[in-house]
Amino acid sequence: MSACQDMAESLTLFATGALEPHEETRVRAHLDTCAACRREVSALQDTLGLAALPTLSPREQAVLEVLPQTTVSRWRRDQVRRATHLRTTGALMAAAAVLLLLLRPGMSPRTPSPSTPPASPVAASSTEEDVLALEQWALADPLSDALDLTDVDLEDAPESSSSWDVEAEEFLSSPSLGESL
Repeated sequence: MSACQDMAESLTLFATGALEPHEETRVRAHLDTCAACRREVSALQDTLGLAALPTLSPREQAVLEVLPQTTVSRWRRDQVRRATHLRTTGALMAAAAVLLLLLRPGMSPRTPSPSTPPASPVAASSTEEDVLALEQWALADPLSDALDLTDVDLEDAPESSSSWDVEAEEFLSSPSLGESL
């Protein structure tokens, strides 16, 4: 005799343990009265048992329970180790910089500083002349020498340059600027 057709899906879910409590109660009541369905559930449980993972040992369960704690503690340990390394490196670099600053004056040969001659009245007057020359140079127009137009008068220029004597209003009001060129 085979299992009941209307219970086939419920028996598979019962074998996997995926039924809701009220549905599981109904299937258990049916299994108490039907031997064919009991054999079907037993065969399903044997088949599904082959694919199921083995139960965890107590040691594996303990490792799984403390896994988040060990992961966080390793991360913290790595962070502290990195921070300590950075602090140590920074301190050593600072110490090396201070050492170089302290040893630098002793490493370079000392050269005597050039002595300045005492100020004489002639030197004072030449400095005043230098200052006046510098002020005149600063006030001078740098383009005045380059654009010195005293050699050529613009009125004496040939009339061929009359195209340049266009009034600005005429130029801007012309309809096609490109054609005039």
